[in-house]
Amino acid sequence: MKKVSIAMLAAGVIFLASCGGGADADKAKAAADSARVADSLAAIAAKEQATLDSIAAASAEQARLDSIAAADASASKGGSKGGSSKGTTTKKEEPKKEEPVTNMKGAAGKAGDAPKSMKDAATDAKSSGGGAKSMKDAMKGK
Repeated sequence: MKKVSIAMLAAGVIFLASCGGGADADKAKAAADSARVADSLAAIAAKEQATLDSIAAASAEQARLDSIAAADASASKGGSKGGSSKGTTTKKEEPKKEEPVTNMKGAAGKAGDAPKSMKDAATDAKSSGGGAKSMKDAMKGK
């Protein structure tokens, strides 16, 4: 019995010695874990800040485009009434007026006229996507 109790006491001392040295290792592991968590949180915060910066830049760009569109719209409407407008002014283009045809030779080349031959009628019918129902209608200009 005496030998067994000495063996148990020796095993207990060895067990306590092996467990007692782990306190320093636990502190080092906890410090490493807290540094890892802090780095992860910093990375998440940086991503969120980058997202916010991107949204702010997109909003500023959209505001700039809206401002340009509003300026173009006001310039095309003629600007403000009675005031002087800054920047460039756009000149409204008037539609071109066709001169009246005085002889039939000038009318032959106009678009929408009846074709002169069956070949022209067939070509016009094919290119227009089936505008005329028959060759007779194509010749008549329908």
